[in-house]
Amino acid sequence: MLATSILGLVLGIVLGLASGCASGPPPTPTDLGNRALAEGDWRTAKGHFAEALRLEATDGSAWLGQAQAQLAGRDAEATLRSLSSLAKVDPERFRVDAQGVYADGLEAAVRQRLDRNQSESALQAVRALVKLEPKRSGLSRLLGLSMVREADRLRLMSDREAALSLYREACRVTPLELDAWVGAAEILLEKRKRKQAVRLLEMARKSHPTAGAIRMLTLQAMRIR
Repeated sequence: MLATSILGLVLGIVLGLASGCASGPPPTPTDLGNRALAEGDWRTAKGHFAEALRLEATDGSAWLGQAQAQLAGRDAEATLRSLSSLAKVDPERFRVDAQGVYADGLEAAVRQRLDRNQSESALQAVRALVKLEPKRSGLSRLLGLSMVREADRLRLMSDREAALSLYREACRVTPLELDAWVGAAEILLEKRKRKQAVRLLEMARKSHPTAGAIRMLTLQAMRIR
């Protein structure tokens, strides 16, 4: 009876060990984070990736997963910070695996910065996005809008030359951005540069043939002697 019990215990231990070997080691926090991310649970994923990075700050897979979770949670700035860390600890993974996340993070950052009236940093981000993915859908519109917002800010700061340069660039990038034409023409009129203003307004009419603002500014230009 005792021998049977001992034999059963030994068999149980052996089977338990065999089962453990078959199932492999327990999942790491990075594994759990990737699993949660695949299931669409970015909040849980963030927690797992944070734990993974607490244990090993050079875990490139965890930095990338954290960036993906942060992007899913609409935290563009945190996404870019995580990707910056990834580029430092694992540049190859950043170059090969993270470019799509980086592009999406930049676009989200541009939009969020514009919403917060941070036009200077928004323009920096969108210029980086142009270099990374120049054919991205809607990019020229976003670039032009960022230029106009930053030009508006510079104009309020009385830096008219820098503002005029950005307005002109926006006119070339997105001719349909009426505010770019208006801003550039207004500065030229303020500087009493009649010929330049008239030429610019003639170009503006090609994209905005019925715009009242363009007609009004053209009349103002004609009055300058």
